[in-house]
Amino acid sequence: MRHVEGCLRSSGWPAGEKPSLIITIQGRHDRSYWLVVLARPDATLEDLDSLIRDVWVECCGHMSAFSIGKESYLSGEDEPGTSMAIPLSGLVPPGSTFSYEYDFGSTTELDLKVIGAIPIMPPEKPICLIARNNPPPFPCDACGNQAEFSLFDDEDGTLRFFCRECLVSAEPDPECTEIIENSPRTGICGYVEDPDAAVYWYPPGWNAEDLASPELEEILKKLPEFDPDDCIYTFEDPPGDAEVQAMMDAVCADIGPEIEAFIADERAAHGEFYGALAGETVMEFCVFTYGLRGKTIREWDARLVRTCLIEEMAQNPIFPEEWLENAVPILCRFLSSMEAAGRLQNAAELIAVLKEAEPAFRAAATSPEKYRDLSGRIFQRALDAGVDPEDERALMNFVQREVVVMAGMDPDDADLIEKIEYLFKDDGIAPNSGDLRVSAILFRCEEFCARLEDGTIPGRCGAIVGDLAAHPAAPLSRGDEDLWSAAVVYAACRDVGLIRPGKGGTPLAREIGSFFDLEPSSVRNKVAALKKYLTGTPGAED
Repeated sequence: MRHVEGCLRSSGWPAGEKPSLIITIQGRHDRSYWLVVLARPDATLEDLDSLIRDVWVECCGHMSAFSIGKESYLSGEDEPGTSMAIPLSGLVPPGSTFSYEYDFGSTTELDLKVIGAIPIMPPEKPICLIARNNPPPFPCDACGNQAEFSLFDDEDGTLRFFCRECLVSAEPDPECTEIIENSPRTGICGYVEDPDAAVYWYPPGWNAEDLASPELEEILKKLPEFDPDDCIYTFEDPPGDAEVQAMMDAVCADIGPEIEAFIADERAAHGEFYGALAGETVMEFCVFTYGLRGKTIREWDARLVRTCLIEEMAQNPIFPEEWLENAVPILCRFLSSMEAAGRLQNAAELIAVLKEAEPAFRAAATSPEKYRDLSGRIFQRALDAGVDPEDERALMNFVQREVVVMAGMDPDDADLIEKIEYLFKDDGIAPNSGDLRVSAILFRCEEFCARLEDGTIPGRCGAIVGDLAAHPAAPLSRGDEDLWSAAVVYAACRDVGLIRPGKGGTPLAREIGSFFDLEPSSVRNKVAALKKYLTGTPGAED
């Protein structure tokens, strides 16, 4: 604190009538990542959220939240009491601690503390970044020297690290290769560091080139083109039965007897049903860690178990109600059992992480976005497989089989299929063909929106699709799904002024046509048709 104050007093920055706050921000699960910021007394939580996003976490326009005491302040909220448009002064005085979450699926969690106040103001903006950690070292996976590049491995879903000498020999896909980011969100979702956005929050005199290495950027540009045929599988093309069986064999070869002993204890303590539930839960978790992440039980750490819980386990497409509330307790008991058997030594740390992540796991497992995404993918697979979307019975048979396969069960098990059909009919867990069309249309909208900086567009698309789906005429049940998606995106972009009226439209209008492989005139005509069903929807007079 003394060093920070000394630097600020000698900076020549203007004095303020009221003191500015000095705030530290640290990664909750990796304390080697930290920032120190200076905030004017009139700076808001919204300003602080923008700085954190631009410097550390922004990837896909996810929601974020500050937790201060018992109150939560959410991004995009306008209601008093929950909005981030509230000044820091009085809300977080010196000595206060609070927390921040970005993305409620693959969550990045940060801890913040107001370590002091000083009568000096940032010169040009409400908040300024005044210090941050040096990039933590990562060893090269090939030679052990310091790595400079990260490579996402589609084969096992892990992040690999390479020095410049070893990178080329790894034959990387340039699309999956990045300079290692100095961020606690490294390797999560679609995060890539953005020096142009980050430099805005730096002191005067900094530029984006100071935050990026031109030499390393040049190495990336010179990487040879990647042959996708070299991939074994990706998450879009999941592992087949043989690969899954190989993963299970690897787990059983290492800790099979210990797993069997644990399941026997669970049956004795909780009964046959919960014993079977424990067996399925533990094996699924171990397959993810051993097979997809390439980590044996001796290599499990806090970040790995949290990632597998929220990003892998929560994606289970179909599960009994009892699983959601018992999955984390089962895994906690399993970790204790493995430590007692001498197979790991950090059970207490891993159990604490699982318990802390349980609310995020439950939210991700029941997220509407998860099921909307799933419905869209299944509908697209059905079309690719030649299923007639108007043949509801054929479509439902396809959906049932896909869900069973995704859940890791045998699609040829007649008894299982009968149970699934019963669930679909009685519990309404499967959408009808109209629901699938709507999900597919919205899914394609969101695919395009991922390339836009304006984070409000996906929500606008969702609102338009929702209104169209609720219309008595059911317009979305007819016509080409991609054309509907393109028209919805076009209308949403027109609504916020990203597409201007006028002959020929804008580059964004042409980009929409190119993305959906449609003529811009066809998209504009569809927007005009869309307008008939919605009041207040932008027109297409361009």
